[in-house]
Amino acid sequence: MIGTLPTWDLAAREYRYALDAVMPSLTGKGTPVVCCRVPALAAEVRQRLIRGTEEAQAHVALWLEPLADDWQTELGALAAAMAGDGLLLVIASRPLARLLPERRDWPGGALGLRPGGIGRLRRALGQRGFAVEVEYGVHTLSAIGLNLLGQQAARWGRPDLGDRLGFAGRLRYCTAGPMASLSTVALLVARKRQS
Repeated sequence: MIGTLPTWDLAAREYRYALDAVMPSLTGKGTPVVCCRVPALAAEVRQRLIRGTEEAQAHVALWLEPLADDWQTELGALAAAMAGDGLLLVIASRPLARLLPERRDWPGGALGLRPGGIGRLRRALGQRGFAVEVEYGVHTLSAIGLNLLGQQAARWGRPDLGDRLGFAGRLRYCTAGPMASLSTVALLVARKRQS
């Protein structure tokens, strides 16, 4: 249940927003398969999902922060556990996530933090029978820049301009398409092709 974690144990806001975005897709189709080895994110998932009975073939899966050392093994296990036409939701860091102080003490090397890591993941998804339908970027570079400009404008005695820039940053917080690569967190929506 949301709100069960103390404030100091919450994951970074960007990852919580991405989790909130995928929750409607994870409910109503049986118990989803969840793959996550980052304790801060696993706790966030536990407080959001109600676990039910496991099914032989899952219709939806959530993969949080694929790690560079064994992501291919995890992808194979997810592909085997999913039914045809199943939905795979992947939340992964991007290189800009190194700017987030909350993320610095997470274990393992995230695949998405490496140059080209998300591209390798997309190609491997295709090889395992998944078609990436859409890729979102959460906490975009333009939102970061507008928020920083807004804070600076407020310090210079222009809080009105600072507010406008802050609201403009909110409108650009999430994006899809090519500009998604300039964000801190990636959210990939992939569907397994039927055999």
